[in-house]
Amino acid sequence: MPLHPLIVHFPIALLIVGTLIEFVNVFMKKDFLNKAGTMLIVIGVLSGIVTLLSGEGVEEFAFDHWGNGVHDTVELHSFLAYLSVILFGLVAAIKILWRHDFFNFKILKHSFFSKRLVTTLIVILCIFGVTSLAITGHLGGKIVYENQTISSENNQN
Repeated sequence: MPLHPLIVHFPIALLIVGTLIEFVNVFMKKDFLNKAGTMLIVIGVLSGIVTLLSGEGVEEFAFDHWGNGVHDTVELHSFLAYLSVILFGLVAAIKILWRHDFFNFKILKHSFFSKRLVTTLIVILCIFGVTSLAITGHLGGKIVYENQTISSENNQN
């Protein structure tokens, strides 16, 4: 049994909850929410990278068990998974560089990079990230459950 299906739900949950906290923080503007959102998104991205790495072996498993008929769906699933991690990686980088004083990048804190612009960028990236994540999850479920049904029907006949 591949590791990928066992760990895939961690980054999904972390990134969705992190996004929800980011949306709530747009209105509440609490330091605790800002830090919690950052931590969830950073941990979500790191676990997403592990999940991506585990997914590479599952492609071979899918082709071996279900044939090349799943190739296009697997490739789209893989592309969107990478896109999701990249989008949330950008959110994590923006939050760390502009919202937290982990580094002293004074040039990045000038008025050109206003809080409103940064907040808008974070929200937009989170919307695209969650959309990409949802489609990725849907395709992953489709790959597994539609093909398991076909495999079960073939085994019964």
